[in-house]
Amino acid sequence: MSESQDTSLFSVRPKVLIVDNVAANLKILRDALQPQGYEILVATSGKAALRTAVAASPDLILLDVMMPQMNGYEVCQELKQNEATADIPIIFVTAKEDTNET
Repeated sequence: MSESQDTSLFSVRPKVLIVDNVAANLKILRDALQPQGYEILVATSGKAALRTAVAASPDLILLDVMMPQMNGYEVCQELKQNEATADIPIIFVTAKEDTNET
């Protein structure tokens, strides 16, 4: 392949898994990341996040802390215990304003 050929067909967009049970939060994050060229995956529960992470191997997970049934800390713990997902970086996100709240 010569240098003048377009190699964009061969590039892979980084995948970001956004995990949040609030549709408005998902929209904000998706709207911020998609125009930057990221492939966006979405999960609205902890169990769905675990399934998606194993199936899709995202490059990064943006994980809501406060979710019903399975909170972000529990999801993170399960991801880190699974060999298939243990090395995926996770960034916790929250809509809470007080950093002292748990």
